[in-house]
Amino acid sequence: MLVLTSTSRTASFAATAPAQARAKELGADAVVNIVSNYKNVEMSSETEFECHDGAMMTGVALKGDFVKFK
Repeated sequence: MLVLTSTSRTASFAATAPAQARAKELGADAVVNIVSNYKNVEMSSETEFECHDGAMMTGVALKGDFVKFK
């Protein structure tokens, strides 16, 4: 069972917001194929993402593809 701390949950939302804004700028309809990309090491899961807690901050790195539906 995956348990998200409140900081992990906040970090995941903070990581997706720039992708949504960039999709809008590009005229894309969605961001797909989203994977965790911590230190350029991809982790793909339909239900989990990689989150790292440090002494001062929590981080989530995501990447994905922008798509436009016809």
